[in-house]
Amino acid sequence: STGLQNQVSGVRASLPVLNNKCMLKKVIAICKDSYDELSHKTTWPTRKELTHSAIVVLTASIIIALVVFLMDTVFESLMQLIYPQI
Repeated sequence: STGLQNQVSGVRASLPVLNNKCMLKKVIAICKDSYDELSHKTTWPTRKELTHSAIVVLTASIIIALVVFLMDTVFESLMQLIYPQI
């Protein structure tokens, strides 16, 4: 027996996995690694590329919205033909 087991209930109490200082060091290391990767290893788009991508997304969103609007209008007209208001 490791001395951690309760003699009556048989339940084991686990030791703390990490103490606070070790956990703080790991969190700081993760933050430093994240900063290093974002600032030195990531390829960021140029302003021109970003503008072009934004225009493509905006155009696609407008086209999809128009298609949904047209489908909704057609469906509404069909429903009014099938179920006329009394």
